Amino acid sequence: MNSQTLQPPAADAPVYKQLLVGLLVGCLLGPIVGWFIGTFATFFAVAAADAYPNGVATRGMRLTAFVGGLLGLPLGLVVGALVGVPVRLLSAAVIKALKNVWAGGALGSLLGLGAGLLIHRYWHPSPEAFVYTITHSVVVGASVGAVAVLANPTWLHTRRR
Repeated sequence: MNSQTLQPPAADAPVYKQLLVGLLVGCLLGPIVGWFIGTFATFFAVAAADAYPNGVATRGMRLTAFVGGLLGLPLGLVVGALVGVPVRLLSAAVIKALKNVWAGGALGSLLGLGAGLLIHRYWHPSPEAFVYTITHSVVVGASVGAVAVLANPTWLHTRRR
């Protein structure tokens, strides 16, 4: 005879816990990826600006990349929060088939693009800032979206007794 106790199947986690997971993923991973990609997005933006006839002449790339990385921290926090919460809520409550990492990354990059356009609208509308903001936001959105779909902490499915 089997002496295992029958447990009811685990129900889906409440929406507020899913929101908390999305917020944690976005606010923790967004600045880390934002710092890293902000450094490289600065290189890309400066290279694109130097290609134009009236482009901005930069003297030191090390300082420019350092400032771009530091600027990527708060932008990553904003984009991470704007992407992590909707992707997590959509993957957990609305679209059950959104458990694929690639689908989460694609949705995150689209939401990151929208967040980048929103940030650019209220920031400094120069061509260099546009290249930096869009490159930064799409990469941060894709990485946060992929991790937000995969995140499964142990406290998400536990019940209080």
